[in-house]
Amino acid sequence: DNVVEMLGALHRVTPARLEEHATRLVPTVAQLPRPRVAVMIGGSNRCYQLTPEVGRDIGDRLAALARDRGAGLMVSTSRRSGPALTAAVKRQLQGVSHVLWEGQGENPYFGYLGLAEYVLVTCDSVSMVTEACATGKPVYVIDLPGGSRKFLEFHAAFRDAGYTRPFTGVLEHWSRPPLTDMEQAVAEIKRRLARAGIATGSH
Repeated sequence: DNVVEMLGALHRVTPARLEEHATRLVPTVAQLPRPRVAVMIGGSNRCYQLTPEVGRDIGDRLAALARDRGAGLMVSTSRRSGPALTAAVKRQLQGVSHVLWEGQGENPYFGYLGLAEYVLVTCDSVSMVTEACATGKPVYVIDLPGGSRKFLEFHAAFRDAGYTRPFTGVLEHWSRPPLTDMEQAVAEIKRRLARAGIATGSH
């Protein structure tokens, strides 16, 4: 009875945070053509291995998207990506319109989510997929070799609910309200605490 279930993970994405970070980043992506696509690349874990070879394949697919669709790419690696994977992606993106965050300076993660018209996310992170879906924008998942039952069930649930689609090199616009199970979970927890006579603050 004390369990509150969510479809996705706990996260910090809010419209206000996205707008604040996007506003600061506008000058750094002004040269990019539209549509602007945020690309969130994770890294190796127990279920997926993001090797330099995988990085080259991701980079090739992103470069083709930029050439074929005229898309402007806003690419962010993560702490788990590592220099070899990042370098492999970077090499393949030479000659196409993109900006690539390699870990120096302010992390543009929320800004890229706020500025994007489409979001691409590697499948190795439940959190990144959840946060992308909280924007209400079309989210494509980049499938990778490997996986586990937990990941497969998670991705199937998001596809079935209409929040994500597999990335096949094509961008299609579809309408889906932002994922709000985080807000619903917080409201339910506050309701239960109030029922138990426990006061809750603004945090």
